[in-house]
Amino acid sequence: MVAALPFGGVVTNFTSDIERVRLAAGRVTGQASRTESGSDLACRTRRFLESLEGWLQQQEAGTSPVTVVLFTAGLAAPRRDAPMGLMPGMCELEVDKFRHVAAAAGAARANFYVMQPAEVGVGASLPRSTIGGVGDRGSDNPLEGIEHLTGVTGGTRLPLDATGTASLIRVARESSAYYVAELEPVANEVVGRNRPLAVRVNRKGVTVRARPEIRFAESLSTRKIRLSVPELLGSFDAFPDLRLRIGGFTARDAEGKLRLGILVEAVDQTVPLESVGALLIGPDGQVIGRWFARSAADRPLLGAIAADAGPYRLRVAAVDAAGRAGVAEEDVDVEVTRVGPLSLGSLMLGVSREGSTAPQLEFRAEPTAIAYFDIYGGVEGLPLSVRLEIARSVDGPAAIAQPLVLTRADQTRVVASGTVPIGALPPGDYVVRGIVRLESGETGRVIRTLRKLPK
Repeated sequence: MVAALPFGGVVTNFTSDIERVRLAAGRVTGQASRTESGSDLACRTRRFLESLEGWLQQQEAGTSPVTVVLFTAGLAAPRRDAPMGLMPGMCELEVDKFRHVAAAAGAARANFYVMQPAEVGVGASLPRSTIGGVGDRGSDNPLEGIEHLTGVTGGTRLPLDATGTASLIRVARESSAYYVAELEPVANEVVGRNRPLAVRVNRKGVTVRARPEIRFAESLSTRKIRLSVPELLGSFDAFPDLRLRIGGFTARDAEGKLRLGILVEAVDQTVPLESVGALLIGPDGQVIGRWFARSAADRPLLGAIAADAGPYRLRVAAVDAAGRAGVAEEDVDVEVTRVGPLSLGSLMLGVSREGSTAPQLEFRAEPTAIAYFDIYGGVEGLPLSVRLEIARSVDGPAAIAQPLVLTRADQTRVVASGTVPIGALPPGDYVVRGIVRLESGETGRVIRTLRKLPK
């Protein structure tokens, strides 16, 4: 979003279109007066703070913070706008104006960066009090108001050099990721009011940035707001109420076209899912494909999206029967592994259930797991060997190694599968490697992480 306060308003709303942001920023011009007095500075600051507070109040607090980059050449500090002993003038600037902005910033989860032109200083033409205190109305230093706003919002003040972008790059880097701490209010806590917040860490050499105030807001479930799966997929917020596990795997149809298979399950297996959907997003941010489950009651829940070979981001959203929402994302590669005339699909792990193999993402008390992957192409009778290995790392020594069985599924596909003993494995993450070796010595492999949880 690009906004010009107090009078310009929102020039362009929230968007991921960088060109729109560039055009909007180019339409914003400075309106500074060359003859601005101390009173004028205070009036301008007051109008700006009031408009900033109103804008922050319009930003409904989500699960993700808002980063506010404020460009200003000067703000007044709190001042009376009248000599001592007289009634204040029309440009009285109270401390509460800054405090109200801090409260609105805490409620909106807004993190502030204040960009100040490097050449800004105190103007020589601003009136000053005499040595006897006559005319003492407060400081007219345009930097003091910037420091005051930075302080009450817990923000960071950075110099803005007209010839460089170091400060802006720093903002982009620092705001690209963040930590979230969940706080549970005590019983009978009054929501909707600000409380002070201080965050410290023991690690040396680390700078912690956190808002000085937070506000306990009503949760989505308390407010009875239910978002649909398409709304969840289009949101930039996180939705941790419903925890999901997702996985992607590559499969090839009879015509040779690739599809990304999607596996979805709730961390709590007893939770019934009501609706589930997924987006496949390309490196340029464009949506390549969509999938929505016809029945979210299936266990496991499987879907597929057609896609060309390449890297993508898979975003999955779900809503359970209680209305809780969950979103999960994962980087995926749609690809097959080439081994001479053969192509290998993704390695999958599962369990035997009702006479068939059901994919599974995590294991706990199961004594065995079934590993399998598809082999495409080649001619019947092609000499090859296929084995399975389990190791602690991608290239580490194998703790378990055994051959796999080949079963022809159709004219273009052979399935390599085998049962793996995992009951004695300690909890942790393991790498499962499916290795195909041709008679010529050419070798290819597919891998998958096996996660073993404590019983």
